[in-house]
Amino acid sequence: MKGSELREQIFDLLYSQRKPEQAILQLNRIIKATPEHSEALGLKAYALNKLANSLHDWKYSQHALESADRALTFNPDDDIALASKGWALIDVGRAKDALTPLKQATRANPANEYAWYNLAWAQYLTGNATGSKESIERALQISPGNYIIKRGKEMMEKGEIPNHLRRKE
Repeated sequence: MKGSELREQIFDLLYSQRKPEQAILQLNRIIKATPEHSEALGLKAYALNKLANSLHDWKYSQHALESADRALTFNPDDDIALASKGWALIDVGRAKDALTPLKQATRANPANEYAWYNLAWAQYLTGNATGSKESIERALQISPGNYIIKRGKEMMEKGEIPNHLRRKE
């Protein structure tokens, strides 16, 4: 997924350095200086989702949802904010509600592998096996060596669902 310099810095903190808290602090400074900075708000939602998943603390998913919604008021086509909103909705047990923002994210940026990956999970959790397979394959076409996507595909093929996603809507 290509993006801005800010996106690259934040993804480096999240994936290479594994420091979601530091990413959130950096984004909070930007948002404090420029409250309407939609990219920072969308990336903050993404970082909060990452933190929620690493700590298994889903209150961060709710904060991610709030940050994504705020970003989308400034830029309704922000693929990161849309994908983050969908991710947060999935993590709080609302996979059906996640379908709309995730489909919008894939239209806004068809090269966003995580939008396709999250869409695959939303489809999988709502019983759309065909759509899920197509979406996960699209994510892998974009990022063939991505371990997260490969692992997700493997889980779906085995019928595994992470414990926190077993909630009923």
